[in-house]
Amino acid sequence: MFLEKANFTGRKNRIAVGYDIGDDTSQISFSRAGEASPETVSVVTGEEQYNFPTVLCRKAESNQWLFGREAVRQAEEGKAVLVERLLTLARAGTKIQVGEEAFDPVALLALFMKRSLSLLSMTASPEQIGTMMITVDVLDQRMIEVLAQAVSVMQLPAAHIYFQSHAESFYQYTIHQPRELWMGQVLVCDCDGDRIKTYRLECNRRTVPVVAFVEEREHPGLREDEALLQILQEECADRAISSAYLIGKGFEGDWYPVSLRYLCRGRRVFRGNNLYSKGACYGAEGKAVPDEAQKACIFLGKDKLKANLGMKALRRGEDSYYALLDAGINWFEAQKQCEFYLEESNSFSIRITSLTGKESRELEIILNGLPRRGERASRIGMSISMQSEKDVCMTLEDLGFGEIYPATHKTWQENFTI
Repeated sequence: MFLEKANFTGRKNRIAVGYDIGDDTSQISFSRAGEASPETVSVVTGEEQYNFPTVLCRKAESNQWLFGREAVRQAEEGKAVLVERLLTLARAGTKIQVGEEAFDPVALLALFMKRSLSLLSMTASPEQIGTMMITVDVLDQRMIEVLAQAVSVMQLPAAHIYFQSHAESFYQYTIHQPRELWMGQVLVCDCDGDRIKTYRLECNRRTVPVVAFVEEREHPGLREDEALLQILQEECADRAISSAYLIGKGFEGDWYPVSLRYLCRGRRVFRGNNLYSKGACYGAEGKAVPDEAQKACIFLGKDKLKANLGMKALRRGEDSYYALLDAGINWFEAQKQCEFYLEESNSFSIRITSLTGKESRELEIILNGLPRRGERASRIGMSISMQSEKDVCMTLEDLGFGEIYPATHKTWQENFTI
């Protein structure tokens, strides 16, 4: 969901922020307009310690709220009440009891996010955030609602805030790496100790623009070399994997030497933990000013529209195509309002052009009960949105034709699946 259109033009002091928020830890990356690549904020000066706990605490004697490492320290010393798993609590929506008071979990999530942005203080103030991309593991309807509410509570008037999944953050990070790293498929193994989640990116280079897909799988997080090796063999079998990334706290240590040797055969392998926040930062930059990599590719993830929607239109006496919704946008951002004139009939067609290999088709929309009028004498208002990545909702209204044919303001609702 987006709150406003972003624009970096003339705003050299603005920064783009990628905020990766999880139940256990969170992380922030940032970049200034025109910089080559994002930086990740370290919670310890001079060290590559990027993650901070996704927790708040309330100090009993002062009612002061603290976040992250300081919150954990205060709680361990018995000076505060710790609130953990803020994302899950906000999603559940149940009031959180802290001492004798109950708090709105979304408000606490917003408080944590706003306080944690103070980590940027050595670089910029919150008022200098031009665009911010918040990335989470799973971006479904409920999570979108929670994040939108939290953003509203945060009150960052200068910022343009968007959401994307970890899968899309992985895609955004990948397409901004050297081309040889993603000439084939790219694999991410994310291990948090309780599970291993894999993302495998594949690009169809036979299309223009290139179409990219990510396949996600989840596996039990067994910290055993043999179990990890089996997962890697399943993911890499009969596939040309150019590069692989091992991320998450579960890959700390040296418990998987056999798996690592297997993965390194003919592939570039990287280990780290700031891929998602950097990918979110690239996504934030692209919302302001898309770069060449973003223009050359379309990502068709789970939360993306996978078809172009348009209609035939008459412009300057010639037939042309009028785009309504473009493939590759988030379904929850898909919106379009327009007006058009009907021919003599009471119907028109929507052209649906799939980018996933399905055949294109024409969908006829009939406006039953529309008054009979002359050629191009019925002006129709159209509003389109989406209820999911496949379900389109269209509202149409009779706007008439001036004083000759007064508007009836009769409306029609059309819902269809792509």
